[in-house]
Order: sequence, then structure tokens, then C-alpha cells
Amino acid sequence: MTTDIVAYPRPSALRTIWEHSWRLIVGITSGVVGFFLVYESYFADPTNYVIHMDLLILLDVVCGIATILLYPLRHRYPLPVVVAIVVLSTFSVLSAGVCAMAVISLATRRKPYEIAGISLLLAVCSIAGDKLLPGPEPIAWWEALVYNGLFIGVIVLTGLYIGGRRQLFQSLRDQARSAERENQAHIHTARADERTRIAREMHDVLAHRLSLVALHAGALEYRTDLSREATRGTATVIRENTHLALGELREVLGMLRDPNTLFVDEDARPQPTLGQLRELLEQGRSVGTEVVLSMSPGFEERMALLPESTSRHLYRVIQEALTNALRHAPGAEVELCLAGKPGRKVHVQLSNHVPLPATGELQTSMPCSGLGLTGLQERVRLAGGDLVVERQDNGKFVLKAWMPWQK
Repeated sequence: MTTDIVAYPRPSALRTIWEHSWRLIVGITSGVVGFFLVYESYFADPTNYVIHMDLLILLDVVCGIATILLYPLRHRYPLPVVVAIVVLSTFSVLSAGVCAMAVISLATRRKPYEIAGISLLLAVCSIAGDKLLPGPEPIAWWEALVYNGLFIGVIVLTGLYIGGRRQLFQSLRDQARSAERENQAHIHTARADERTRIAREMHDVLAHRLSLVALHAGALEYRTDLSREATRGTATVIRENTHLALGELREVLGMLRDPNTLFVDEDARPQPTLGQLRELLEQGRSVGTEVVLSMSPGFEERMALLPESTSRHLYRVIQEALTNALRHAPGAEVELCLAGKPGRKVHVQLSNHVPLPATGELQTSMPCSGLGLTGLQERVRLAGGDLVVERQDNGKFVLKAWMPWQK
């Protein structure tokens, strides 16, 4: 599964230049066309005009060039630049197209006060400019007002439409980026949760095996009165549990090597359940941890009805409790009680005495992380139950856990 954020290709340099210059090209082209249309009658028959047109044409060209030079600055100083362009357009037909593009650009900002102010200014400047334009028959003021009003309305509505489209695209882009960030966060959280689960699984499957290995190795180290058969049997237990631990470790680490397994369901791999409870208790008895098992009436017959996940969680709870008893109270008797009914709850309770360490007493050298019970509490609570640990005044250690037993 690919989780990288999609990188959109950057536009080419030619396309970038075109995107920033096509509006200016359209404005200049329309201004040039309007310039020749307005002054065509003068060039055809200059005698129809009272005033000398050379200075007016020169002023028109100068103001038009000034608007062209100001237009690229509209992004940095939008309102001042557009106001200057509109004022200069009063004396220049050449700047009409650039002026229209500038007003459209300002209208895309969709600010009512700016749009109202620039529209009023453009109307005044347009009417004033009509009085300066050459023509044998000047148009009436109301005609100029209607024409300019329609022209201003069209370019303002165009700017509002473009601005609305830009805001819509930006909103959609922001939503897409936000959804992509949420998806990335969800993926990272899922990976972190899966790695945490694998780490917890590694602790569960290895702690018990290595505790057995440590206890038997300690017996070989401290016991000098063992017969050859007892020594051989102890070495056999160490070898078997070491091989089992290596196999289980190889299986768990194999999941981490393959990135595709990070999202495989936990139930996809075979897991021990309460069906293997007898084997687990026999392993504890083989190293001197006597387990007294008691069940409520009918529980053993109904145990097969437990959901697989609940049965697996209970197995891990019992396994971790026996591992703690083996580590902290070797040789102590463990009482295990199981009870429950379908549709209600299933309860498990383990208790054992924790003796005070005596001088010369055999102690396992297994390091203790202190996180085993914490992981159990998290596992049980995620399954909808609870786990409580009590240390009584008489030195008895009691672990109680319950989970819902769904039918």
C-alpha cells in the first residue's frame, strides 16, 4: 500500500508565463483595437475636428503605456494600482482593455466596499473620458451612463464569478488536503497500533518460554545434587523451550519485515486459546509451579462456546499471571478459578503467595520490564472488560479479570 502524499507535477515555464501574461495580452489587444476604431475617423478626415488631435493622441498613448506598466503590480498593491489605472483610463482609449482586466482582477477579491468604490470611480472616469473622445456627434450623457453602466456591470460580474470559482477550487483543494492529512494520520496511527500489538504479542509468547529457560538454567547453576537423568531432563526442557521461543520470535519478526502484514487481522494467524489451557498448566507444573484449577459448574462444557478472541485474551491473562508467579514466586502454589455464563461475563482469578526472598534462595535472572500487567490491562479493557491486581496484607497476590461473554 502506498501512503505517500501525491505530488502534483509543476507546470512548465512556458505555461507559467502564459498564465501570468494572457490577461495583459488580451487587455492590450482590445485597447489597440479600440484605439484605432476611435481615432480612425480623425485619421480619415482631420478637418471634422476643432481641436488639434496630436497632443490628445500622445496623451492617450502615454497613459496607455503607464497602465500597462502598472498592471503587473496589481497583486502586490491591488486597490491603489487599480485606482491609478482607472484614473489614467480617463485620458486613454488604449488603456480601456487593461482597465477592464484590472477591475475584473479587483472584483475577484469579492470585497463589497472595494467593488462599489471602484465601480463608481470607473463610471465617473468613463463619462469624463467620453467628453474627451473625438467624434463628430458626441453621445448624450444618459446614453453614456447606460453604456458605461452595462460595461461596468459585465466586468464586475465577471470578476465576482471568477473569484467565486477560485474560492470554490481553493475550498475543494483544502478539503482534499485535509482529507489526505487525516488519511495519513489514520495510516500512521494504524501502523503504530499494529506495532504496539506485535510488541505485546512478542512479550506474551516469549516471556513464558524464557522464564522456563531461566528457571531451569538457574537450577543447573545452583543445584549440585542433581542426578545425570535430572540434569539431562532439565537440559532437554531448556533446549525445547529455546527452540520454541526462537520459532515464535521468528514468526513475530517476520511480520515486521513484511510491510504488507502490518494491516493483517490479528485473528488471521492461529493463536492459543483456552483449549490449550491444560498444556499451559502442565508446563507450569513441569517447573514446580503447582496450579490448582477450579471451574464453576458447567463452565468446562461451555468453554468451547467462548468467542475465539475472548478465549485468546483469557489464555494470555493466565499465561502472563503464571509467568509472573514463576518469576517472583517460584515454587509457590497458584490458585486458578474460572467462571461465567454465555450472555453475561466470564471471570478469571489467579492468586498466589509471594514469599520474601531468603539468603541462598534460587532466584531467576530474568529481567522484569514491569509492563506485562499494564499490557494485560490494556488488552482486557479494549475487549470491553477490566483487570484488577491486588496485593493483600498477608503477602498474597491476586489478579482478577472479567470480559463480556457474547452469545
